[in-house]
Amino acid sequence: MATALDLRKATAPRDIDTILAADLKRPEHRYLRTPLVALITAGRLPKPALKDYAILRWSFQAHATPALMLSHAAYLTGAHVHHLLENMYDEIMRPNDEGEHPGLWVRFAKGLGATPDELDDAARHPIAEVIGFPQTMIGFCRQGAAQGITTWFADEAQLPEAHGATALALRKFYGLDDPTIEYFLEHVRADIEHTGASESLIQNYIRSGLDIARARRAASVTLWAWREMHEGILRAVRKKYAF
Repeated sequence: MATALDLRKATAPRDIDTILAADLKRPEHRYLRTPLVALITAGRLPKPALKDYAILRWSFQAHATPALMLSHAAYLTGAHVHHLLENMYDEIMRPNDEGEHPGLWVRFAKGLGATPDELDDAARHPIAEVIGFPQTMIGFCRQGAAQGITTWFADEAQLPEAHGATALALRKFYGLDDPTIEYFLEHVRADIEHTGASESLIQNYIRSGLDIARARRAASVTLWAWREMHEGILRAVRKKYAF
């Protein structure tokens, strides 16, 4: 078995992107295989439960802060920080009604009948699985460049596929119009670009075997936390609606 010293001395292979891409394709890491996402994309989640999904998952967006977006900026250099600033702008800093992601999620939830009081209550009292996802990402971003870049790369690389399929299902099975589902459509567009930018940074900050190990762990745990966020929501709505 390789020791920590062996890993530190190892040289990262040139195909680190291929290694991470293979990890993302593992069945247990696929966002589309998450039971809640599978129910939505098949049109089998009852619409009242879909509304509760929108409310319960809102607390993730509500707690998206600069600390989440910029925690690993201290480990990057020069122009590489620009990628983080662009990502933060897209996620939380755009003006109202110009595509900021929290506002788009509120529009989605209200389109399903959620009230401001319901959303405020969810933000104040998030379920553990939902708040655990952003806290997981913040934790890795504070550990180092390899972990911070990879936690974002792993998540954003999956979102165009998962959110694209969700958007199609919300149109087809739930009759929602494009303005209501703009959150999902925007992630298809934005996260293709964000993933490419993160991928371009990987070679700059993952240089050793130890970096690879840390990066793969950050990616795997991040994907687990996203799936567990949705598992927690599904457990809550199944308990409420007994389906």
